[in-house]
Amino acid sequence: MRTQMATEAGRATAPSEDRALVGPNLLAVLDGVTAKEENGCEHGVGWFADQLAAELLRFAHLGPAPALAEAIKQTRELHSGSCDLDHPDSPSATVGLVQIKDDVLRYLVLGDATVVVDTKRELHVVSDTSTNRTAGANAGDVEHALTGEIPLQDVKRVAILSDGAARAVDLFNLFDWPKALELMTANGPDDLIRKMRAVEKEDAKTVDWPRKKVSDDATVVYLER
Repeated sequence: MRTQMATEAGRATAPSEDRALVGPNLLAVLDGVTAKEENGCEHGVGWFADQLAAELLRFAHLGPAPALAEAIKQTRELHSGSCDLDHPDSPSATVGLVQIKDDVLRYLVLGDATVVVDTKRELHVVSDTSTNRTAGANAGDVEHALTGEIPLQDVKRVAILSDGAARAVDLFNLFDWPKALELMTANGPDDLIRKMRAVEKEDAKTVDWPRKKVSDDATVVYLER
């Protein structure tokens, strides 16, 4: 299997709040939810995403949902004594992850991250833009994640994208998902981000494609068998 990763901050003046995780049996993209100035936490979204990613890797031997639930619990413990984790704007992250174990590919999506699995029979595109649920201080939110599993022998390619990268397809319609995968197969996931940035630059006033952010943090993890 070959794994590639590409990430780029949405602005040169601010660090990315996306995180990519590539472990022995678990791949993930975490997209830190941009926090308001007053959010009850002294650490910040980037710190939260870093800790959550590290804890996910530590619990990668569990299934996707239990691993994320444990990662949330452990991250909460790291700053529960100094931060107000009941604050409605406490740091959180959307999560898209894939686990390969026992000849099965299992996926989980919480929030507007996107997991694309190309199989011998069909293309699975999994994202949830209808919910405000994210991985924050409450492990119970994992119950709202979209999950599934696919026999590994049927899988050809997998892509995990933050919403800032998925907008290349979902917002700008530069290509459909099959063509996006072909592009990443040929040129790597960084080419998808590069082409999207060119469109964002051309529409810097957000006239042709109305959006809240001119450019958003964009991250892709791509796996090809």
